[in-house]
Amino acid sequence: MNRFLLFEALLCFGLTVVAADAEVRDFRTQDGKSVRGEIESYKLQTDKLAIKTEGGKTVQLKADDLVDDDYVYVRDWDSVRLFSQNTHFRMYFNGPESLNKWSKILWRRPPGNVEAQQTYKIDHNRLGYEIKFDNQTGYDLENVELKYNLFYMQERMDYRVEEKVPDIVVRPCLERYAIVPSGKNNKFASKTIVLRRKEIAGAGTKLRYLEGEGRFLKSEMIGAIFRATITTRSGLSTVREIRMPKDLSEEYVWVEPTAENIVWADDSLDEREDVRRPPTLWVELGGSGEGG
Repeated sequence: MNRFLLFEALLCFGLTVVAADAEVRDFRTQDGKSVRGEIESYKLQTDKLAIKTEGGKTVQLKADDLVDDDYVYVRDWDSVRLFSQNTHFRMYFNGPESLNKWSKILWRRPPGNVEAQQTYKIDHNRLGYEIKFDNQTGYDLENVELKYNLFYMQERMDYRVEEKVPDIVVRPCLERYAIVPSGKNNKFASKTIVLRRKEIAGAGTKLRYLEGEGRFLKSEMIGAIFRATITTRSGLSTVREIRMPKDLSEEYVWVEPTAENIVWADDSLDEREDVRRPPTLWVELGGSGEGG
């Protein structure tokens, strides 16, 4: 399995869309004065704010001198600006990693005291990413969302034409974070997908072999698209998109996560290895001896 360690500034394609450009508005100070213009710059460490007026002049003041609503707006504007820069808010994606592997054999169980017959075997491989946020913005970032799509290929058998058919499967995912503290490296695991390697079943207990292709239906991880969003109390927001691998084809189209499609049946699979031959139906129902 390929392994990608993503440093967003260097190894991936990143798209940053800033939805909150500097807005022309009235900035009111606590002594009753007002400056109309847009933010030109703000330095959190010194609290120095530069406002470019409609007349083209630059007015400098302390953000702390503003009324509460305008002070919050300035800090929100700056947090969105820094979130959009990978020098201040960096995302790392490690993987895909194999988290668990297990196999199961499906059995045909004739009636009576007849030994179960093996039909086919399925090998499972659960994969996911380790994600890390490195927040060096100086702000405790609130209302951060990470939406992402996990893409993989799973073959199935089309018995009408006796051929394998590759299906592209997309898992939409959504994570919400009430707060991402400043100066912290937050690590967490992504949602997962399960790859299946399945023997091609024929009639009864027979397996099918396709010339040149073997007797297995295969699957493989393709990649992922990650979109990180921040929305402030002032309504400012920005979105960053990262594709893994960086040359992930444009044919893999984004699927917006919804309350319905983020529910994934494979999350509740029984992951215990199960390749043992089951007892006969006769024995399971309490029979003994040669009966059945």
